Amino acid sequence: MFFPTLGLIATTDVITVDIHGTIQDALNKMHQHNHRSIIVVNKTLHYIITTKDIIRLKLEGVCFSTSLSQIQLRALPLIDKESNIINALNLTNDIDEHICVCNKDGSLYGLVTNSDIVASVDPQVILESLQISTIFEKKYGYKSFSPSTAMSEVLSFMKDSLSDCVIIQEDKQAIGILTSKDIIKFIGEGINPSVVVSDVMSTPIEMLSEKVSIHEGLEYLRNRHFKRIVVTNDEGAVVGIVTQQDLIARTYLKWSQLMQDHFKQFEEITQILQQKNRHLTQLATKDSLTEIHNRHMFSELFSQELSNAKRQVTQLSLMMIDLDHFKQVNDTYGHNIGDYVLKNFVASVVATVREADLFARWGGEEFVLLLRNTGCEEAYHVGEKIRNMIESTSFDDVGQITCSIGITEVSCEDTLHNAVERADNALYAAKNMGRNRTIACETRPA
Repeated sequence: MFFPTLGLIATTDVITVDIHGTIQDALNKMHQHNHRSIIVVNKTLHYIITTKDIIRLKLEGVCFSTSLSQIQLRALPLIDKESNIINALNLTNDIDEHICVCNKDGSLYGLVTNSDIVASVDPQVILESLQISTIFEKKYGYKSFSPSTAMSEVLSFMKDSLSDCVIIQEDKQAIGILTSKDIIKFIGEGINPSVVVSDVMSTPIEMLSEKVSIHEGLEYLRNRHFKRIVVTNDEGAVVGIVTQQDLIARTYLKWSQLMQDHFKQFEEITQILQQKNRHLTQLATKDSLTEIHNRHMFSELFSQELSNAKRQVTQLSLMMIDLDHFKQVNDTYGHNIGDYVLKNFVASVVATVREADLFARWGGEEFVLLLRNTGCEEAYHVGEKIRNMIESTSFDDVGQITCSIGITEVSCEDTLHNAVERADNALYAAKNMGRNRTIACETRPA
């Protein structure tokens, strides 16, 4: 089978800005060319500045006349234009949509995307038989706002969100979408952040049925130059948002199976794809910063543990942990120091609890801990142990921090929602009583 070199499939018409240009230069080009990101060239090193970077810099009050060389940018993967797409598979990941294709001297020749690589090997036989609904096994969610929401609120959400778009809904009907391109246009035109979303959103919103094939979805994205698909069910209601990376991840899995069945010469490719699938599985179950379970994985494991507890007639206790005044850490010391605190907090808790207990990041600075074979009274002592340990720990640059903890015992009739709600209520009670304390529900529900 012929595998083309990257020089043959790369896009050479690339919009770039020099590393010595300013943030405003990058914003102007993004706005002018209607791009959500732009390549920053620095001799033989190439970076990317995205909509999220622009939002972050805007909200942090960084002057847009600042040189791009003075801000933190993400370096893109590099590969020689004479390499073929098999070599490029090692570089693809869920973070970097683009790979820089370079000349022999390291200068930028062009760009290829994940979808370019998959399309060049033509896995259409598989893709045409799979519906987009097949990748909703993990229930991809989306964030929605009302049309009367102030743009300042949306900017604050998107700054820290993994998603780069939000759906605008009115009376449970999708009436528009706000994408990273809309954000670039909004910031580039200097519009007042107090304006409402309805003045900025793109409308009407284009949507696809979950019954269409993955191949049709990729063609839809490629032809319209979209980054995502808003997916609807048979009733026309939005059920989620699927990105190019979601579609490609599914492609890797099925493609790998086909390679294993038919061609010996593809053994090397198969190994790469297997590694890719393991990596994607880890991304789907682990929090990227702290490397503990993410919220989705915890939800699945909670159901398993509750079933085991019912069968074995054992106790479970659920603990919600929130770092006190953590926003002040980010505001005072910056997000890099904030990330350092979160990672070291997690390491301290992992070293304190049992290996059999389930620890996960629930969101932001909030964490959840499920204690096996543990009643509420014993869980309270574990919570106090954690709280005292954190209070006595000195974090570099920041010093002392504290945490508040809410605990509930899980009953056989509980759902995750009910148990979390009770633990959350206990957590808020701890905060209302001055923080840096542990509160446990007195009784389980009857």
